[in-house]
Amino acid sequence: MIKVTALPDQMNFEVATGETLLEAALRSGVPFAHACGGRAKCSTCRVWVLDGVKGCPNRNRDESLMAERLRLADEVRLACQLKPEGELRVRRLVLDETDLIITSQLLSSAETRSGESKQVAVFFSDVADFTKLSEQLSPYDVMYLLNRYFAQVGDIIERNGGFIDNLIGDGLMAIFGMDDQRDAPLRAVNAAIQTVATVDRLKPFFASMYGIEFDIRIGLHYGEAVIGTLGFGGNQRLTAVGNVVNLASRIEAANKDAGTRLLISEALYGQVADKVEVGDFVRVRLRGSCERTSLFEVIRLKPECDAELNARQPRETIRHAGRRWVRAFPVDELQPHERRILDFEDYDIVVVRGTDSYCAFNNACPHLHLPFYERRKPAEVKTLNLPHTESTITSDHGLVCRWHQSCFDLFSGEIRNWAQLQQDGTAPGYEHTGDISKNPTRLTVYPCRIQDGCLWIGLD
Repeated sequence: MIKVTALPDQMNFEVATGETLLEAALRSGVPFAHACGGRAKCSTCRVWVLDGVKGCPNRNRDESLMAERLRLADEVRLACQLKPEGELRVRRLVLDETDLIITSQLLSSAETRSGESKQVAVFFSDVADFTKLSEQLSPYDVMYLLNRYFAQVGDIIERNGGFIDNLIGDGLMAIFGMDDQRDAPLRAVNAAIQTVATVDRLKPFFASMYGIEFDIRIGLHYGEAVIGTLGFGGNQRLTAVGNVVNLASRIEAANKDAGTRLLISEALYGQVADKVEVGDFVRVRLRGSCERTSLFEVIRLKPECDAELNARQPRETIRHAGRRWVRAFPVDELQPHERRILDFEDYDIVVVRGTDSYCAFNNACPHLHLPFYERRKPAEVKTLNLPHTESTITSDHGLVCRWHQSCFDLFSGEIRNWAQLQQDGTAPGYEHTGDISKNPTRLTVYPCRIQDGCLWIGLD
């Protein structure tokens, strides 16, 4: 038998050979949480191994998948999968009902991380004199102005590999390096320079529309942060926590006294010094600090670095407006009123070209997930004895399913007409598939856009 000490309970118990830590703990009356019943589907049984890590075997497949998903440290193990091979001292990490709700992955559809330390660049921006500006404009105009600004800046950040952490009023926080990109510091600076240039292009528009002077201030810092999921219930989000975040915010605020628009910390400057041109540097006492700090005003990237980093190269995927867009094909490959089926890993997408627009939708009908269109030629489909050889598209952009004659709007996915069913809720000729009357489901549609002569489809 293997001896284990569990904290904070200060309870000792023994684990039999081949027994999991969870099984032994529950047998001994130690209140280990296990929301999924010990099947590695949640992480509520997690423990921190304080002593005896060497007495723990490597993670099995199920535990490895959860550990990778949550970025668990090597010392954090799932008790339901861990079969100790030596004495252990562990600390339970889920102690009460609140912990149980926070840590359980059973009802979580979004990616979550338990917390890991990373070197990241933090981007903070703020609208200059926003209080005065908001007093000049109506609330509706303020919302429009901010949304227009955030839409363009968001695209810049995502194109440079950044992650938009938060929007707070007129402020924006973004993180670069969450996935360990080696050039994250330079990408952050590049995004800041491009943001300033974008605002300069927006200024005439805002001046003519509202008679205002619109400008921003940006602060960047580089350092260690803990990346993890914060929040409760349906309000969880991925974020960064640490002094690097606080300092980036204070650096942004320092622009006001320095009369600058873009300042970066000495730590970040050390990462990009040979790649940027600096206009000046300032020595300031940041809020909450007794010592002076050197900050650098970045003007632009050096020409050779700019040419390399911002070279327009063909890409298969891009980030735009908060979505991942996939390049489908050159627009001239599909003529008006033609369609094409695109094969993705988990589903097929049908692209239809109209007179002056494109539509894209999932090729599976929402009833039984049967294909609207076959990859075979129409002549071959006729030999299959299907009730209808093809689904049809109406003149007002409706899609009529060939299986049950439901009609969907190709742009919104809304149901125009649901299937004509029998009294028991089954479709004529498809009684074996059961009742499909209770959950009418809209068509899954995907936005389309044209860029660089190609059609792009937004997937998420």
